[in-house]
Amino acid sequence: MLTNRTDPTWRFEILRGRQGFDVLRPRWQALVDGLPNSTYLQQPGWIGSYLDAIARPDETLYFVAASRGTELGGVLVLKRSAGLQAWLKPEVEMVTGEHMVLADLVGDVRDRSLWPAMLDWLARQRSMRWAVLRLPAVAASSVLGQVLPALGTPRCLRTTRTRSAWLDCSRDLAHATQSVSKSFHQNLNRLTRRAQSMGTLGYQTVTAPQALEQALEQFLGVESSGWKKDSGTAIALDPALVAFYRRLVNEFGTRGACRINLLTLDGVTIAAQFGLVSDRQLNLLKIGYSQEHASIAPGNLAMRHTIEQVCADPSLDRLSFVTHPPWAHLWKPHLTPVDSVSLFPPTPVGRMAHALSGWRQEHRARHAEGAVETTVGAPGPRVPA
Repeated sequence: MLTNRTDPTWRFEILRGRQGFDVLRPRWQALVDGLPNSTYLQQPGWIGSYLDAIARPDETLYFVAASRGTELGGVLVLKRSAGLQAWLKPEVEMVTGEHMVLADLVGDVRDRSLWPAMLDWLARQRSMRWAVLRLPAVAASSVLGQVLPALGTPRCLRTTRTRSAWLDCSRDLAHATQSVSKSFHQNLNRLTRRAQSMGTLGYQTVTAPQALEQALEQFLGVESSGWKKDSGTAIALDPALVAFYRRLVNEFGTRGACRINLLTLDGVTIAAQFGLVSDRQLNLLKIGYSQEHASIAPGNLAMRHTIEQVCADPSLDRLSFVTHPPWAHLWKPHLTPVDSVSLFPPTPVGRMAHALSGWRQEHRARHAEGAVETTVGAPGPRVPA
């Protein structure tokens, strides 16, 4: 094991695949349980669900474990695909995807020595070959998002990829929605009256482990209605994704950290939300609504109920949409930047990869600017006199 030059008190090792995960998991869980503000992204159950259900057969997962003495102090989960291209261009990256939008370093954000020491060790170890380390979804509020700027890594490319939307629910509903337009509030009231004229409107939050399985079936059913089923993107159409969400229910439900919200009309589910709770925040991973009832906007009606519920819950302060979906602007949320970061080791291959990636990034930026200039300067349609 290499001596760490940045902080000699840290010791590192790399465990691989399912076997490595199983060996590390008990210490990992103990670490997360001891963190003051741990998130669902840091839970071993998050990565375990991925491993069990949606990890590709050609992927290898690496678990970079950081210890001080006998105590585990940090975990970085990376993946790499197999094949000739991966060998010629060795890249490792954090686990993200359509259903795992964000990722983070597992560790105490207050300990600013962990990440510099880990990065120094990763650059010098030889058991995991890499020329690019990709961190594709680093939220500014995450552990990585807070420690990266302080590090000032010289071989680093960083671009703002997207944003994560959230609402402040530390007070009441009026405060959480104070920026929402008056017309939208009025429309919600009108749609509520219309829905109530059609039958009995109900809303419930399911958290009990024994009830979550049935609630999951209701969520999957309504999420697969309408255009998602027609386009083939519904979760229920993919057995691997169904298994993933079922694993999340099992992993987080037993810890009291899974919530499925259901909006019903005469007992029939017309909107549903799948969420995980962590760090005084409800994170809505997926939502769905019945296209058959689109005239009453069940997704928006359910969201207002959920915002009100989170505001009334003394254990919660925020409601996160995780991503920044197009409809979120109606609720006037706060936005947290989510960056894509690429790091390169101080090796000849790393320097070459850094130079090439930097050139590509500049080329894309120039091309995008040229496209905007062309669009702005293009003659518009002729207007008859």
